[in-house]
Amino acid sequence: MRRALLGLLAGLAFAAPAVAQEAPHDTRPIRWLVGLPAGSGPDILTRLLAERLSPKLGRPIVIENRPGAAGNLAAQALARAPADGSTLGTLLAATVSINRHLYPDLGFDPSKDFTPISHFASFPGVLLVHPSVPVETLDEFAAWARAQPQAPLCATGGAGVVPHLALAWLMREIGSRCEFVHYRGSPDAQRDLIAGRVPVLMDGLPTSLPGLLAGQTRGVAVTSLQPSHLAPDLPTIAARLPGFEALSWIAVGAPAGLPEPIAARIETAVAEAMTDPALITRFQALGVEPAASGREALAARIATEDARWGTLIREVGITLE
Repeated sequence: MRRALLGLLAGLAFAAPAVAQEAPHDTRPIRWLVGLPAGSGPDILTRLLAERLSPKLGRPIVIENRPGAAGNLAAQALARAPADGSTLGTLLAATVSINRHLYPDLGFDPSKDFTPISHFASFPGVLLVHPSVPVETLDEFAAWARAQPQAPLCATGGAGVVPHLALAWLMREIGSRCEFVHYRGSPDAQRDLIAGRVPVLMDGLPTSLPGLLAGQTRGVAVTSLQPSHLAPDLPTIAARLPGFEALSWIAVGAPAGLPEPIAARIETAVAEAMTDPALITRFQALGVEPAASGREALAARIATEDARWGTLIREVGITLE
């Protein structure tokens, strides 16, 4: 299970032309674009869902990994694909709600170039400290951070990802700030936290569990509105700062202009697949919360988070440098 959880870390923030309607009995393979490497968390979860969707849609599904540029390459390809049901994409929170505020030219417009289908997995972040840091609660962390003569070093698994923005948001709310250290992925950040090279890390909860369970790191609070089943004893940041929620989530999307019957069919297939007990068990074993939100809920989440993260990025002055 630890290997699966660590696999999740690797991961772990699309104008189409006019097209013809999908043929009534279209059996062409569906191309599913993923903006991260094979074996990454979103890739593993996408493949698990695709296995259940293929028989429901009556079409084979081929996963095509296009890593690079923080997921933007795959998003560009999805935005330019025909809107006929032959191409789907894995949408990440960062891709559709964060990146446009950080990159000058994405090559796509997240608000116009995609058809959101359904959210299917999410997980919270967790505020971690090295055991030498004398804090156990969020109030103690706030007091400790404000008392430091210089901004404490704060690690993340990458600039511009949800945990980075969540920590910047938290530090603003508690009246402190960080000297951010951005790593190329969570494994390196976790190693340096465990070694005491950095005192603070905000990271995904699933990939933080090995260090937490071994007593190598200390969890302070999670970024979900409710405690996570993965670490039910950890309180939420929202318990002290109402409304504080920062989830890394994964969704299914398609090019803009997808005909309503096709969109509805895929949405229904995702909803049915996400009730499969075996799939739910696999997702939970990987440390994520499985759920099918549907098109309206996903579109609303994208809009809400786009506004929230965009405001934070401008106010705090977050850049990728």
